[in-house]
Amino acid sequence: MEDYKSLKFFIGFFTVTLMLLGLSPNTLSLRQRRFYTSYIMTVYSLVITLVFTISYGHDVINDLRTGQFDLKNAVKLYSYMNILASIISYLTALCLTRIWAQSLNGVALFETMHFFDVRARMVVSSNRLVFLKSLLIPIMQEVTLILQQMYNEPDKNLMWTLYTLLPMIVSQMFPNIFFGTLVISKLLVTTLNEHLGEVVNEVNCLQTALQMSLHKPFYRMQRFCELADRLDLLAQKYKIICEQTTIHLQLHSVPLICSLMCNLCGITASCFTQYLAIADTLVNNEPYNVFNALTNAVFLVISVVEVLLQAQICDENRLKVQETGLILQRISLTHADVRFKQSVEEFSLLVLVIKYKIQPLGLLEINISLFQDVSLYEST
Repeated sequence: MEDYKSLKFFIGFFTVTLMLLGLSPNTLSLRQRRFYTSYIMTVYSLVITLVFTISYGHDVINDLRTGQFDLKNAVKLYSYMNILASIISYLTALCLTRIWAQSLNGVALFETMHFFDVRARMVVSSNRLVFLKSLLIPIMQEVTLILQQMYNEPDKNLMWTLYTLLPMIVSQMFPNIFFGTLVISKLLVTTLNEHLGEVVNEVNCLQTALQMSLHKPFYRMQRFCELADRLDLLAQKYKIICEQTTIHLQLHSVPLICSLMCNLCGITASCFTQYLAIADTLVNNEPYNVFNALTNAVFLVISVVEVLLQAQICDENRLKVQETGLILQRISLTHADVRFKQSVEEFSLLVLVIKYKIQPLGLLEINISLFQDVSLYEST
């Protein structure tokens, strides 16, 4: 039985980070292995929310008063959007405290992974992308902010770049957690489909003329009943995976929508800034600022990567869930037992009933076509 130390490390890492940032009024009990609402952490989260809102809100209002609120600056617009998204994330965390604790306690993650006998090596390779996404992108942002400040304001303390970076980290915490949920969900559905494929192969093999002549009816009936029990368990796990993923989607819908808006605005602003700079150089003979162009290009790449990764993992999950229905259609029921036919019908009905879509707040379905639409819009 696998230990899944890496997965426990990732869960602990994100839990501690959320608590430190004030995004989680819940506390994890290591003894009981359950999340519960802590009044101390609730007060701490409320204080962090107020301090964050007052501090960054004052900066935005000050930029408005002094005329420094420049929407043509891609980096500043990206920063403003992330400040708004961070405040919404803090409010979401405070409003859904108890619901989050209940949903997290209801997740039978390790039991499901033990049932499918998922190898720890597969978990490590799957979560590696989550870890890189959560750490590599903030590092790229911080390095870019440091270089930008050294270029524009060399006398200013470099620690101010961390102050600018903080909203970018906070606004992506919940989307990164949901991204990790989708990665694990994809891994589980992939393993489920492998087990389902084994059942299908054995059932179809039992119904060949050779196998029917070799085995007595009682043995075949016994095997079909055993396979039916196994199919019922797979259907139960399929329902759990889809339901838990949908619940997490509902809890993270608002931060996820805000994150998408930040990245889409970042893409639009970066492309517009680059176009405007090139037009001024060609038409007005103004000098082309290569450093600002490179800075905008970095944030453009980050926004594109964020949208692309989120769309890609959502699309892969949807395809894996659809693959389950396609595997069920390969089952031959010509000479199958009545008990097994009933299990196949129930599983097929479950697949039809569960409408699996990554559509936060019912507004926008996230898949690879979203990135294609954005690319088409920017090219026009």
